[in-house]
Formats: sequence, C-alpha cells, structure tokens
Amino acid sequence: MKLNPFLISGYVSPEYFCDREHETARVLDVIANQRHLTVISPRRMGKTGLIRHSFHNLKGSKKVRTVYIDILATTTLKEFTEAFGKAVLSVISGNESVVKKVLRQLSALRPKFSIDPLTGEPAITFQAKGGDQAEESLNTIFVYMAGMPFQYAIAIDEFQQIADYPEKKTEALLRSYLQTTPNISFIFSGSRRHVLAEIFSLPARPFFNSTEMMEIGIIDPAAYKSFIAERFASGSKSVTDAALDYIEELTGMHTFYVQYLCNRLYGSLKKAGTNEVKQLLSVILAENEPVYANYLTLLTPTQFRILKAIALNNGVSEPTSSEFISEYQLGSPSTVSQALKSLTEKQFVYHDGKKHKLTDVFFAWWMVYK
Repeated sequence: MKLNPFLISGYVSPEYFCDREHETARVLDVIANQRHLTVISPRRMGKTGLIRHSFHNLKGSKKVRTVYIDILATTTLKEFTEAFGKAVLSVISGNESVVKKVLRQLSALRPKFSIDPLTGEPAITFQAKGGDQAEESLNTIFVYMAGMPFQYAIAIDEFQQIADYPEKKTEALLRSYLQTTPNISFIFSGSRRHVLAEIFSLPARPFFNSTEMMEIGIIDPAAYKSFIAERFASGSKSVTDAALDYIEELTGMHTFYVQYLCNRLYGSLKKAGTNEVKQLLSVILAENEPVYANYLTLLTPTQFRILKAIALNNGVSEPTSSEFISEYQLGSPSTVSQALKSLTEKQFVYHDGKKHKLTDVFFAWWMVYK
C-alpha cells in the first residue's frame, strides 16, 4: 500500500522530506567536525524530522553511529539515564557479544528483556534504583562510548526538559561529558525557546557558549508548494495554484499544519481547490472544538483577550504598546507582560523573533471564527 506522502509524524525517507537542505548540511558539518549544536524551533516546525533526515544521511556510515532520544516524558535524572541507556543499546543491538559486555557493565540499571507490544521485536528496558546509581550508570555508558573506535552523534530532543529536573546538577553533569568525550557530537533540540536560551546563553549556566545555535523557521514557501504539487501528481491527483496559495495563507507554512491539511486533502480528493481547503478547515475546527473549548477553561479573562487579539492580527509585534492595549482593553503593560509570560510558559504562545503568535494555528483560526 502506497503511503500518503504527507507524513504528520515520524520519518520514512528523503522522498517524504521537503527542502531543509541548508539546515541538513549544517547538522552534518557539525557532526563531521566533532562540534555541538542546539536546534531551536516552535513546536511542530520540523526539528525532529530535520534530525532524523540528517541521521538518515549517515545511515551505513562506518565512522559514525547515531543515537536519538526524546526526553519530553522524563522528569528526573534517573528517568533520563534509563531512556538514554535504552537508546544507546538499541544502536549496538546487532552485536550480541558487545550487548552482553555492556549489559554486565550496566548491571546497576537492572536491564530487562521484553517484547515491544507495538513492533513485536525484542526490547530492553532499564531501571535505576536511585539518583546516585543513575549518575554512576550514566558515567558507565559514556565511558563505554569513549572507548569505541568510531564517532557518536547523539541527538537529545526536547532538551529543555532537564531544566525541570529536581537534580539541579544535571546540566553540569552532562556538560562534563560534552567536554571530556571527544568522539561524541551532541545535537540538542527543543521548542521552549526562552528556556533553551537561558541554558545556553547565561554565563552562570554550565552549558554557556558550549554549542552552536541554529533556529529553524518555515520552509521556503515556493519550495514547499512545489513539493506539495509534485506529491499530489505522484498519486495521480492535483492541487490548484490558488489552493496552494490559500494553504500558505492559512498555515503561514508552519510544517505540521501544512502536512496535516495536505494529508487530509490527498486522502479524500482527486483534485483540491480553494473551496475544498475551506471546507476541510471548517471540518477540522469543528472536530477540535471540544479541545479548544477546554483550552479556554485554563485561561484568565485577560489571557483569553490577549490570545484572541493575537489571533485576529495574525501575530503581534508590540503587545505592550498603548495602541494595542487600548484597542483590545487589556489593562496595563505590566498586566499584558505577565499574561504573555504565563501563556508562553504554557506554550499557548511563542515568539518567532518578530511577532508573538499562537502555537496552535488551527486554534488561532477557531478563535477568529468564534
């Protein structure tokens, strides 16, 4: 069965990946020259896909081993170590003798074999007894990798999560491995821009000036629209130029929302025009109305008015200006600043370097229509 060419999660192959040529080249250059990189982007802009695509380019390399770990679901150093150990072991799982050797070294993590319920393949899980044991086991993993004759590229996604760990020494601990393990290139990535900026830009923090920084935004609209048209054509389907322009208007070319709209259009139509895009948007907003209505219960009246004002303006560059505050009756500049800070922490809003925007593009349109 042929895949819908507009993936909304995961990575398959370059055939389903659009552009990002400059960014991919940068990631590969960092790895080839044993440097470190931090990738920042708004949620669902495609940072994980970029990393997966870059690692795909290294598939089959005899010199580099790639390790990817998403730590969004971790809350402690212990959980980080368990997830990290599992990710590293999955890379060497093809060599039985090496696996046994590493498992002996990681006995403190109490390795356990099981069957993955989703894939049906053998899986290994770990469980450290406590923070001190987790730290010891983490060191064992890095000592093992340091002794290998090849280079590792380790991507740690949603890296800002470590800022919330109760073990405040986690940053210093990981920074020490960055300094002392020359055959490892770290690729840190995340979506909470302000948290990552503090981790890597404040002189008092262990990771200060330790990596290069790369912020990724939207894919070039012309390249993206060409990609969409080609993928429709590959399935003997078509999308009009006017529909492509309207998709750009609706999504701002934010990767996930482009992919989601096109996935649904491709899956249900032979030819997509502007009317079909409008109809689909209405369906999506209706489907998500219970979710969006629940969002409102999490907001104060001021926060709601700010979100609505940002949505109506398709982003706001000066939210504390007297004109903006007066037009939408938002109170004082300090009130707006405090509300924006809260909305940013809750990830309802992000700043793209020019404007404050709603993180969820469809939610923004729902607010406009309501």
